[in-house]
Amino acid sequence: MKLLVTLLLGSCFTFVFAAPTQDDKEFESWMKTTQATVGSLRKNIEAKANDSVAQDAEKLADIFKKVEGFWHARHTDDAVKWSQQATTAAKEVSAAAKGGDYEKVSAGMKSFMSTCMTCHTAHREKLPEGGYKIK
Repeated sequence: MKLLVTLLLGSCFTFVFAAPTQDDKEFESWMKTTQATVGSLRKNIEAKANDSVAQDAEKLADIFKKVEGFWHARHTDDAVKWSQQATTAAKEVSAAAKGGDYEKVSAGMKSFMSTCMTCHTAHREKLPEGGYKIK
């Protein structure tokens, strides 16, 4: 009986500590939204749909303000800085789109995507079964 209770309690603790936190789930949701929004943004840039480009870019800026808070709570200074850079780049894309300056839109997108890749390289780990987890 003691063995059964020990095994059950051990299983519960393993599940509790191995399960992603609510913050992790929110973060994953933001990253999925980011991926979809970047896809939309690219299509809108190609179509030179200024208002839609600006809206997508503002959505990304809003997401990365939240991402900044996530990393700040984890005391991960490099990721906080990269989140701030992503927010700034997204706002630059929005402003450039509103002005119809697609050279600046392109430069802003390059900066945004570079920042994403830098953070992913530092703080994302590919899982053997597919998908990723936060390092």
